[in-house]
Amino acid sequence: MTASENGTDLAVLDQLDPTFTPTGPAVRAARAAGSCARTRDGYAVLRHDALVALLADRRLVQGSHQLLTVQGVTEGPIVEWMNAILLSIEGADHARIRRLVSRAFTPRSVAALRPRMRAIAHDLVARFPAGRMELMGDFARPYAAEVLCELLGVPPGRRDAFRGWADDLGLVFSYQVRAHLERIEAALRGLDAAAEELIAARRADPGGDLLSELVAAEEDGDRLSSAELRLLVSTLLFAGQDTTSHQLGHAVALLLDHSEHWDLIAGRPDGAERVVEEVLRVAPTVPATGRIALVDLDVDGIPVPAGTRMSMFLAAGNTDPATYGPDADAFDPTAGRAVAPLTFGAGVHYCLGANLARAELAEALRALAGLGTITADGAARWRPALGITGPDNLPLRWSPRATSSGASRASSPPSV
Repeated sequence: MTASENGTDLAVLDQLDPTFTPTGPAVRAARAAGSCARTRDGYAVLRHDALVALLADRRLVQGSHQLLTVQGVTEGPIVEWMNAILLSIEGADHARIRRLVSRAFTPRSVAALRPRMRAIAHDLVARFPAGRMELMGDFARPYAAEVLCELLGVPPGRRDAFRGWADDLGLVFSYQVRAHLERIEAALRGLDAAAEELIAARRADPGGDLLSELVAAEEDGDRLSSAELRLLVSTLLFAGQDTTSHQLGHAVALLLDHSEHWDLIAGRPDGAERVVEEVLRVAPTVPATGRIALVDLDVDGIPVPAGTRMSMFLAAGNTDPATYGPDADAFDPTAGRAVAPLTFGAGVHYCLGANLARAELAEALRALAGLGTITADGAARWRPALGITGPDNLPLRWSPRATSSGASRASSPPSV
């Protein structure tokens, strides 16, 4: 379907259609025709060069919270939360909070956490000697949750509850919010109350965890308020678990179809990092994000009025042949792509946790590669294609990898 726009025929993409996929034939055809397509509530941006420019353009502001408006959810606690989190705020408030928080996510800070990530991943895979696991429930969710809970100092007895809340709150970024609103709001209430308890505990008795750093974060006499800390904790606890666990699910699902790359992970020091980068490009767990135009814009000849919602199709940009070549859709960690994927965004809203997510994914894949030969053990069940997407269930079977002499081998956990 197309719509005429100032004499230009634009494809129309229906993101609310349950069969819609952000890298499907309709999106590829629309990208071939131009940088933009029409949507129910504005425009979709599809080409890599246009996405890079617009994601960094300060004449647009973050608009993911408009996902609620287009679904008719215009008031209530979840709307207030979405409008207040770091992802949604702009200007001086956004810059101030990022400045105070960013020191906890530097490459050096993340590198110091890798031994603990490695130990958690190997401890989890060691629980499956029978050769079967359900990746998401047995490994991906517990792994991502354990890393985040450890970072924030969540007591061990509370971690299962945090994991459930994070999964439910992640549905706020889908197009099924109304169907799950009660579940989402219950998760937000649980996380808010737990965050309040954690913050009070860290104020009274600081430790070596990330939350203690956030409580103490100060610059020129400026500190995070209790409300800001509570929002940050609730955001980190869902975003750092839900996105990472489902991105890991995407990685393993791809490797089931490209099993030769398990050897790349197991056999090269940088193998896991190469695979992670290619997974982030080809199968981002957040395939689209939103922006709102503050002023009238022209995007490759298409007039965009102020107030228009722009859906930034990161997944389409990540597989744009104009940037990544004719094999842009192919999953190939050995290709040596010169351009980094857009999965973590760009500009002032570039994901603070990008370094952490990359490290977590690499350590998880190394632990899984040590199991041996991994194959599917039944059909996967998937989340909707937009929002935070990925497998909800991914049953696996594994067996030790044979060496050239015929003996099997399995890796043991590295010392930490």
